Amino acid sequence: MNYFKAKIAAERYSKGRPDFHSNTIRHIKNYLNFDKKVNNALDIACGTGLSTKALLEIASNVYGTDSSQEMLNFAFQSGKIHYSLASAEQQPFPDNTFDLITVSSGVHWFDIDKFLMEVKRLLKTKSWLVLYENHFIAEMAGHENFSDWFRNVYLKKFPSPPRNNSYDWSNINLKSKNLNLITEEKFKNAVILTKEQLALYFTTQSNIIAAVEKNQTTYVQVENWLNLELSTFFDNDGAGRTINYGNWIKYIQRAN
Repeated sequence: MNYFKAKIAAERYSKGRPDFHSNTIRHIKNYLNFDKKVNNALDIACGTGLSTKALLEIASNVYGTDSSQEMLNFAFQSGKIHYSLASAEQQPFPDNTFDLITVSSGVHWFDIDKFLMEVKRLLKTKSWLVLYENHFIAEMAGHENFSDWFRNVYLKKFPSPPRNNSYDWSNINLKSKNLNLITEEKFKNAVILTKEQLALYFTTQSNIIAAVEKNQTTYVQVENWLNLELSTFFDNDGAGRTINYGNWIKYIQRAN
């Protein structure tokens, strides 16, 4: 199921997702020693284009694809970015086109085996698939009890929908697809959010989108509930709090 297909979900996503992708791209640039821009880079499951825009720093020609037309309708626009509607497992490009393929916070929604075979087709020899995740780890500076609220209140009210978090990323598995996992990197991204911005971010999560689409609640009801719940952690509505997001990166290379 595509939780980001509806217009209202895409619109909220475009307004509510923090833009810290450029920091992740700098990590990628440094690790891969990109001293000059690569020719062609593709961002799969690009959403509203925040992750795609960040690729402009390291690629001359940037492409973004997503399976939701509504997400693409709200995507960041640039004459240097070319967007297409496509599933992760079936991309509209010739073989051996890309020097770099990225996926930000999306691979857990894919048929990963089929996706990796498509990656093998699209990548040039010795080129890179880079998977990364900016995920909410419920760390708020000055409020250690925020993580308890997130686990014991928020996630119980809005549990995460099923996703593919148990895929075998070992090289024994990847080598059958002509790919090698070279290394992983982990760090944190710090973002300052107001209560309103944090509440909006929560409504972009599949947890809440799923509940709304099942008619268990409405966005207005969720926002009213979040406004009350989050007041505990903010001195006033306009005050900002530092929120840490977890970030991991998998560097996977096509073997030949």
